[in-house]
Amino acid sequence: MIFQNSIWEPVAVSEETIIKYSTIFQTEPLITKMLLDRGLKTREEAIRFFSPSLDALHDPFLLTDMDQAVTRIRKAVAGKEQIWLYGDYDVDGITSISILIHYFRSLGIKVQYYIPDRQDEGYGISVTGLDSIKAAGGTLVITVDCGITAVSEAEYAREIGLDLVITDHHECQETLPSAIAVVNPKREGYPFKMLAGCGVAFKLVQALAGDDFEVFYPKVIDILALGTIADIVPLADENRIFAKLGLAQMERSENAGIKALIKEANLEKKEVNAGHIGFVIAPRINASGRIGNPKIAVELLTTPHFGKAIKIAKELSALNAERQAREREIVEDAETYILKNIDLDRERVLIVVGRNWHTGIIGIVASKLSEKYSRPTVILNLEDDLAKGSARSIEGISIFEVLSQFKHLFLKFGGHEQAAGLTLKAEDVPKLKTELMAYGATSMPNYLLKLKKTVNGELTPKMVTHKLLDEIDQLKPFGVGNPRPQFAFKNLIIDDFTRIGKQQNHLKLIVNDGIRIYDALAFNQGDLTAYFRKNDRVHMLLYLEKNSFMGVETIQFMIRDMVKNRMPLSAYLLQKISEAEAAYLTSEKNIAINGKFTKIQDFDIIFSSGQALPLLIYNQEGLIRFKDYVFSENRYNYTVHFNMLNALEQREGYVDVVFMPLSEATSALMTGYVLEDALRAQTLAALIPDRDDVALIYKRIGSIEEIAVEKLAAHVNMHLTKCLLGLKLLEEMALFNVERQGALMKFHKMPRPEQKVDIEQIPLYRHLMDEWRDLSRY
Repeated sequence: MIFQNSIWEPVAVSEETIIKYSTIFQTEPLITKMLLDRGLKTREEAIRFFSPSLDALHDPFLLTDMDQAVTRIRKAVAGKEQIWLYGDYDVDGITSISILIHYFRSLGIKVQYYIPDRQDEGYGISVTGLDSIKAAGGTLVITVDCGITAVSEAEYAREIGLDLVITDHHECQETLPSAIAVVNPKREGYPFKMLAGCGVAFKLVQALAGDDFEVFYPKVIDILALGTIADIVPLADENRIFAKLGLAQMERSENAGIKALIKEANLEKKEVNAGHIGFVIAPRINASGRIGNPKIAVELLTTPHFGKAIKIAKELSALNAERQAREREIVEDAETYILKNIDLDRERVLIVVGRNWHTGIIGIVASKLSEKYSRPTVILNLEDDLAKGSARSIEGISIFEVLSQFKHLFLKFGGHEQAAGLTLKAEDVPKLKTELMAYGATSMPNYLLKLKKTVNGELTPKMVTHKLLDEIDQLKPFGVGNPRPQFAFKNLIIDDFTRIGKQQNHLKLIVNDGIRIYDALAFNQGDLTAYFRKNDRVHMLLYLEKNSFMGVETIQFMIRDMVKNRMPLSAYLLQKISEAEAAYLTSEKNIAINGKFTKIQDFDIIFSSGQALPLLIYNQEGLIRFKDYVFSENRYNYTVHFNMLNALEQREGYVDVVFMPLSEATSALMTGYVLEDALRAQTLAALIPDRDDVALIYKRIGSIEEIAVEKLAAHVNMHLTKCLLGLKLLEEMALFNVERQGALMKFHKMPRPEQKVDIEQIPLYRHLMDEWRDLSRY
C-alpha cells in the first residue's frame, strides 16, 4: 500500500475458534487470540508459554555431534590441556564466551579466549587466530557463534595440530568443516532451529554440567538473556525460556557486569525488558566490538569486582556515543549515495558503496536503510581492491537466500535470514549490482517490499482497561517471534495535538473514544501536526502502555501508524503521478491495457465481489477518493499501477488500480465520463508551462549541475508535472541535456542558439496545446 506508512495486515481468526480455544487455554478471548496468533494449540503449550521453565528445555544431546564435543572437552579438562574459546565480536559472541568462561571457572579451570580483529581479520575463524592460539600452546579450540563456514580454516587447524569443536547457529553451507564436532541446531535432529550462538553455548554447558546444571545456570542465565534478545532471534521455545528467566534474574543479578550496565543505563529499580536490552544495554556492548576492543566487554561480564565493572561500563557508554556519531556520518553519506546512484523504482535490493566507512558500523546503517526503504540492503566499504560489507533484510525476504544466488562472486560469505556478511573483489561490485537487479526484477515483486504491520485485533472503547494491560503483560517478553500486540482503533477524535521533544520531532495527541480521553504518542512524526485539526477523526494502529506520573497510573497509546480522511497524498505518490502525467503528455503512452474497467464509484462492489476488472483512476481527486475509501474500510488488498498493468505485480485476490492520467486513450475507455473532460481540460491547462515558466526554469538551473526534481519544482514554485514538462521543452529547444541519476536530475548546458527559439514552434508544446484543445471541445 502506498497511501500510508505500512500495510495493516489483520490476523484473521473466527469467533467460533476463539470461543473453542478460550475453553482449552482457560484464557480471556483477546488473550486466546494472541496465543492462536503465536501458533499455540494445546493447554500444555499455553501453560509452558505463560510459565517458562528449565524443565521444558530439550535434551542437549539431540544436537548432532554434542556427544563428541562433550567427550573431547572432558578429556581436555581431565588432561589439563590449554583450552581456547574462539568467538565473534558482537553481543552474541561476547556473551557466548562469557558463559563458557563462567562454567570452566566453576570447575576451577582458566580458559583463554580469542576474538578476531574486526578490521584486519573480519568475521569468523582466521588463520592468524589459529596461529596465535597454537603459538600460545593451545590444543583445543571451542568456537562460539562462528565456524560453520570455516572449511579451509578447519583443515588448517588439523594440519597444525589443533583440535576444533565448532558451536554455531548460522546457516549451514553445502560442505561442513572437518572438526571433532560441529554443533549447530540447524543441522538435522534438533527440534528448535533458532537458537542464538549464546544459546548453543548454553546447551553445551547443559550437556557438560549434567546433574550440576541446575546449580550452575543462575550464574549465567542473565548473560544468556542479554545475548539471546540482542541477537534478535525468535523469542519462542527455548529462547522464550532463556529470555523470561534471564530478565527476571537481571533484577536481582549477582553478576557485577550486569549490575554495572543496569546502573550506567539508569535502569536501577526498573523492570528491565527486551526493549531496554535491544536499545540501551546491547548497543553499549556492541560498541566495544565495532570501534573498540571487545575483550573489555568480556572482562565486564566475567569480573567479580563491581568497581572494575562500573569503570568498564562507563568506557562502553563513551564508545557507544562515539559509535552513534560515526553512524550518523555514514548514514548521511549513504543517503547521498542513494540519491545520486540508485533508482528506487527499479532496484529492489539496495547496494550502497563507500570508502572509509567503519566496517563495525555499516551493519547498523544497513538495518536503518533497510527499514527506511523497506527492501534488502547491502552496505559495502571499499578497501584497496576489496569490498567488505554487511547486509540486512526485511520480513519475508531471506537476505541469506538472496545473496546465496551469487556466492560465485564472494571471497567470504555467511549469515542467516535477516543478516549476512560478505567480502568480494571491488571490481566485482558492478557485476553483483547488475545480477541483483535482474534477480529483483524477476523474483521480488514490489508488494513484497511494502512495509507490513500486523493487526492482532480491533479495539472498542469498553475494551481498553487496566485488566487488559495486565493480561497483555503475561505475554512478555516481547520480541521477534513474540511481538508486542498491536491493535487497530478506529474513529478516535482528536481533542488536541502538539510537538514534543528537545528537537520538537515527536507528536503528542490527546484523543477520545467517546468514553475516555487518552494521551497518544508517535515518535519522529512531529511533521504530521500540519495535517491535523481539532475534532478530526483518525484510525490508529497502536499498542497499549502503562504510564505512571506522580503516583497515578494511566493508559497511553503508542502509535505505530495513523491515517485519516483527506490526508495529503505522500510525496512518493505525488512524484509517481507527475511522472505518469508527464509521460502521457509527451506522447510516451506505452499503454498495455485493453478491455473494460470498473467505474470509480464501484469500490465496495470491487472489494466485496472480487471481480477481476481493474479499477481505472485518471486524476488526483479520484485517487484521493479511492484512498479515503480504503482507509475507511481498512483495505489493503490492492496494487496501484501507473500507465500500464505490471504482470509481476498482479496477484490473485488483489484489486488492480490503474492510474492513467489525462489522455484520450483513457477517455475512450471510460464510458460515461465525457462530462468530466472539461475538468480535465482545465487541469491540463494548469499543467502546460508557458514561455515565462520555461524561462524561469532555465534561469534557475543555469548554475545548478544537479538537483532532485521535486526540489527544483519547489525552487521555482511550480507543480511537479509542469516542472517536468518545462525541462522536456528545454531539451527540445536544445538548451539543456537532462540526465536522470537515481532521484537526481543532472543538467548539461548546451551552447546558446544563435536565433531566439519560439516555444510555439516546439513540437512538444504544439502537441500539448492540441491535447488541451481536444479536451476543451466537450
